[in-house]
Amino acid sequence: MKILALIALLLAQPSQADWVALAKGGFVLPPGRDAGDMLVEMNPLLASTDPILRDDVAFSAAERWIQREHRVSPAGLRALLRLWTANLDDGVGSAGDDRVFKRSFSALSLSVIAAADLSAPFLEPLEVNAFFDRVLDYFQRERDLRGFDPVHGWMHTVAHTSDTLKFLARNPRLAAGGDVRLLAAVRAKLESHDAVFAWGENDRVALALHAAVRRPDADTTALSAWTQAWVKAHQELWAHGPQVDPRRFVVIENAKQVMRSLHAALSMESAPTATGETARQALLSALAKMR
Repeated sequence: MKILALIALLLAQPSQADWVALAKGGFVLPPGRDAGDMLVEMNPLLASTDPILRDDVAFSAAERWIQREHRVSPAGLRALLRLWTANLDDGVGSAGDDRVFKRSFSALSLSVIAAADLSAPFLEPLEVNAFFDRVLDYFQRERDLRGFDPVHGWMHTVAHTSDTLKFLARNPRLAAGGDVRLLAAVRAKLESHDAVFAWGENDRVALALHAAVRRPDADTTALSAWTQAWVKAHQELWAHGPQVDPRRFVVIENAKQVMRSLHAALSMESAPTATGETARQALLSALAKMR
């Protein structure tokens, strides 16, 4: 009987073809199925090296059922929050292997939960802050910063994690000081990378910072100090004329890209905040000194 029950269970589990058919059919839930339970079943697909299963099925289902159709209950969302944050630990600190897909697409899926909590709040303040702490910790520990592979598709850990941090930074229940911590984490990330970002990471990082520095409780002094530290680093880079340290050039170039993108985002606001306007002016002043 146990063998028959196991066979029945295996036969009941969707195949890869079933998942693809679900996506092509517009993610219509099968009769009697719960969206949250199905996303849990899809969890292994987030680790797939196949971009169709990973991007087009697993992540797209999360975006559809959680954010657009609101089909997952608060209890289901909390279960997914625990599952996807646990995924962030799989191989974190390593670089160059395929475990990056699981971490990166779990981080991106978490952005859907963070966005859902903005439109229909279900997390308590302590939960929001724990969520932010956990994702920021992962952002700081992630060492695989590859962007795109022509066969396996997006890895993009910096961009995907920034998306989640962006929505969390917009959350009014996030405690004051998140902006200062995010500024420090971004600086550390830029200092750790040995290549100029080529896959739009600067824009996604900038949008996370944009959400943080325009908050009414943002520390404008910290933002000013952050920009001036980059000005000093730029001046030190060019202190000896054209004979620059290539490694330092990469760091400063990435910083300038993020600062330009952040300034642009603040400049395009239809309803700027006082803290955001102060940040915009500080960025413009700093960028003028880094030409």
